[in-house]
Amino acid sequence: MAASDKSRVTYLHPAGAIAPTGTWSLASRAGDFVFVAGMRGIDPATNELVDGDTARIRQAFRNMEHIAAAEGASLADAVRLTVYVTDMDRHRPLVNQVQAELWDGGPYPPRTILEVPNLAAGDIFEVEGTFYAPV
Repeated sequence: MAASDKSRVTYLHPAGAIAPTGTWSLASRAGDFVFVAGMRGIDPATNELVDGDTARIRQAFRNMEHIAAAEGASLADAVRLTVYVTDMDRHRPLVNQVQAELWDGGPYPPRTILEVPNLAAGDIFEVEGTFYAPV
């Protein structure tokens, strides 16, 4: 965890998380809220995409969960999710399936899901989240 000298925002990179692929932080904390950047289905041990659509979606959620957990939050503390998919008809049912599994049938946080023409490295899915994690 590293804090900027110029702001009250703390930029986060917990141990065991994926490595950023550019000039961005994995997450930030502002007060009682943690904002997790878009996570993809990257295996943190190899920094490579995992194989299989459902496995990749699950891994992306797990990557987000890992970062939130490092700040004391769980998936149940998700305030809001934004999901990006490259094929709504094909991938939204898989997202719903994985969320039902990871959230143990609900309740579910508010979610916006958007179809986009492409994602980094030709990926199919990305999720970003905001979590409530009181200091």
